[in-house]
Amino acid sequence: MESSGNEDPLWCLLSLILIFSLVASLLATPNVTIETYLPLTSEDITQSPSLSEKRNESRQKRKRNVWSVIESTDTKLVLKRRKIADFRPEDLKAFFRLLEDPVIRKFLDSDSHFKVADKYLLSVAVEYSGRVTLPAYTHNRVRFLVAPFIANQIEEDDMKSKFSMMPVLFGKRLWHSLYYDFRRVQRKFIVAMNWRVLVTCQICDEIQAQAPTHWVWERDRDLLT
Repeated sequence: MESSGNEDPLWCLLSLILIFSLVASLLATPNVTIETYLPLTSEDITQSPSLSEKRNESRQKRKRNVWSVIESTDTKLVLKRRKIADFRPEDLKAFFRLLEDPVIRKFLDSDSHFKVADKYLLSVAVEYSGRVTLPAYTHNRVRFLVAPFIANQIEEDDMKSKFSMMPVLFGKRLWHSLYYDFRRVQRKFIVAMNWRVLVTCQICDEIQAQAPTHWVWERDRDLLT
């Protein structure tokens, strides 16, 4: 009993030392290395967009809508939401220029019943040119031909008429081997438009109204006898 009584103060002292050492370790500040990004030049600072700028840019990319008055009476006002077209005047000018291309003229002449490229499908092609947001001088024969095929696939999906035009575009011997490349270009074109492939009749009419007497708008199926 006497030996245990002598050991109690010693154990108390050791316990206090252990407690003080733990408290000291908790209060000590650890060495932490914080890595930060510092722009190399002032140009890097100006080129890094803020969060608000990114939000404004995303809002501008959204499809804009306007409201048109359809009917107005003393007690009722009927509104209709109308989408604003994306085509630019330079897109329509490039479209008219490509109509004189001999390959495109042969393509249009071969589509005598306007199954693949009537006036509405060609108007959709003009709208597509604005949606890819590329400079007008980059519009070429391939992009011109891809757009009506996409429009036909979305609006009508007339596979028979589209396949009948393949030999006209690529030749009877090569069209089988080039067809899948053509389809690959179509998919890239759709992605470039951000999958916005639907075009309203109002936008088509607006495009045709820019040059109502142009011969290409005579490709009207209703006028076929």
